[in-house]
Amino acid sequence: MRDPNERAIDAPDPIETDAKERRRLLSRLWPSRWRRIAPVKPPRPVPAPVRSRWAIVGVGVLGALVLAIVAVGLHTALGPLRDTALAAHIEPAAARLYWIGVDGLIVIAIIAAMILRHDPTARRYALTIVGLFTVASGVLQYLHGLGWTTPNPVSGVMPPLPWGVVAVVAALVIGTIFCGTHLFVYVLRQLFPRVLADRSGTPTEEPSGDRMEDEPPAEGPDPNEVARLVYAACLDAGVKLSRAKLAEVGQISERQAGYVKTDVEIERVEAARAAMQVPSINGKALVLNGSGSGATP
Repeated sequence: MRDPNERAIDAPDPIETDAKERRRLLSRLWPSRWRRIAPVKPPRPVPAPVRSRWAIVGVGVLGALVLAIVAVGLHTALGPLRDTALAAHIEPAAARLYWIGVDGLIVIAIIAAMILRHDPTARRYALTIVGLFTVASGVLQYLHGLGWTTPNPVSGVMPPLPWGVVAVVAALVIGTIFCGTHLFVYVLRQLFPRVLADRSGTPTEEPSGDRMEDEPPAEGPDPNEVARLVYAACLDAGVKLSRAKLAEVGQISERQAGYVKTDVEIERVEAARAAMQVPSINGKALVLNGSGSGATP
């Protein structure tokens, strides 16, 4: 028999225990519903990286030094490439500018590769131009160092160049025009994809006498929009179509299929970023209940 003088043992509060039990049963029976009505702790804001003044000054000094080194390299290549162009019977005024087309295109292709870094094919194309023109410029400067493209110091007569050297000089002239223009179009399509979008249209047929004059021509669905819907649906299903497959399904060119893929992926990224910015009231975040009735605090 318990001693009445013995100190009573602290028993849990029956009201608090009952409330905890109800919450536990609710979370077990309706887990998704309970999560929607429960207050969600707002995510902690990520502080923006703070760059010191010395870091900015260091980057500025490094950029100035890199520009100086590039200027020295371009100025050094001026003499060999000019003499090589003169040896290939290029006009003297044009020969003095020949180095700009060769080494200048290397710099442009490097910048284009940085801009087109999200497109593997375009980036590989730009880096291929960098490699080819670098090798060609190095070969011409090497031959200039051997004396192949300089006049004889005794007689002052320019020896005839081998046909291979002349072919390289001529190919670089054509290559600067083609590759420079093509790189510009690539970059323009990457930065402004809707400006130069391919408009795939069907051939117009001559109106026949049986057709009524007031009858409007039948228009089919836009192939680009169809490709966008197909690619978005495949992403929702966890399948990522290749550019060739999307072009085959949407009946569009592979280049346009690449633009469609880029647009859809950019829209997905922007939508995900917008979804991460959850509004809050009184310090409690709002979570959509998924039933189309709005948000529940």
